Amino acid sequence: MPSNRQETPSLLKQLFPVPTGNNGWEVLCDVADKLTGDLLKFEELTRAHKANISSVSRYFADARVRRLVQMLLDTERLPFISPRTSVNLETLFPDLAAFRKVSRFISVAMFHAAGTGRSRDCARLVNVGMRIAIAPASDVLIGTLVSIVCQAILLRQVVLLAPLLDADDLDAIAKVLHQSLTSRAGYAAAFQSEYRFFISTVGQLETSNLNLINPDEDEKHLYDELAGNKHRFEAAKSDALDYARAQLADILRIVEDPMRYDAKLREPQNPDARRITNILLPVSMPSLGRVLALLTEVRMTALYCSAWAFRKRTLAWPIRLVEFSPKDLCKEIVSDQAFILEQSPGIDGIRIRSAGIPAADGQDRQLITVPATPKPS
Repeated sequence: MPSNRQETPSLLKQLFPVPTGNNGWEVLCDVADKLTGDLLKFEELTRAHKANISSVSRYFADARVRRLVQMLLDTERLPFISPRTSVNLETLFPDLAAFRKVSRFISVAMFHAAGTGRSRDCARLVNVGMRIAIAPASDVLIGTLVSIVCQAILLRQVVLLAPLLDADDLDAIAKVLHQSLTSRAGYAAAFQSEYRFFISTVGQLETSNLNLINPDEDEKHLYDELAGNKHRFEAAKSDALDYARAQLADILRIVEDPMRYDAKLREPQNPDARRITNILLPVSMPSLGRVLALLTEVRMTALYCSAWAFRKRTLAWPIRLVEFSPKDLCKEIVSDQAFILEQSPGIDGIRIRSAGIPAADGQDRQLITVPATPKPS
């Protein structure tokens, strides 16, 4: 007797009913679809004390796994084009989890390549992985936050594997990371999408249609108050729109020139407008701070790779960053202060330290080091 149960379409079919074969985003979805069943064992290899070259090699002995790695490597020269041409309240993002899954898979593939002496393949995987990790940043802010997580996964693995890689391949990875800092338009696009949606939504609000937003109890209390006072509502609406336009302009300037960043939280003067923005615009300077912290870590990781390349060529650690990198790349992107190069006590290694990005009032400055400083237990 035939079953009436309908199978959920694959991620690839959901987002790309007619694949073009010329879009890295399609490949990402296809790989994520295939990482099921026993192929999901790579997830175990990402957990503490699970990843060793023996266990990882057994996993990559599977021809299906090697095929997935090759599929990802084949995206090196493909564009990554989002399946979404526009975004609204009903837009779904089923592929964002796939970006995290594939980034973790690539990090394990990097470990395997480096651990089996294939330094060049590891460098290629870093290039592919960074292109994939950056791709979702431009759709909406949640895509940017997923991008930050994906890049962090890869950066941590790069730092761990640097001692195993050849100098030329470390140089290639450093170049990839430095280049990724020059294409910040995706982050700006995400903030533009969020703010423009807010501006459009608030611009269309009237006291008669506030109930269309389906507010929770706290929000409903505000809406009931505003619906009964048109003058008060119009003042709140005007102030909220002015605030959003000014805030967006600030963010776009900061993405272009991070040294403009100021962590102070600015809010509308009108208390009703503040409540409207708190409800409908969950985007703030701290979100931008996370982007800038990531970009700082990307630059520091690139420098760390260059330091290891110097070490492999000269058999000695550099004393200053400028010994192996142009002076303008040895500075923080936010403060323009020089990074600090430190010798790691008791081991053959170095650490690069940043003062971190400015913090909001009452918060500690976010310190950044590469490799990361272990958290106290």
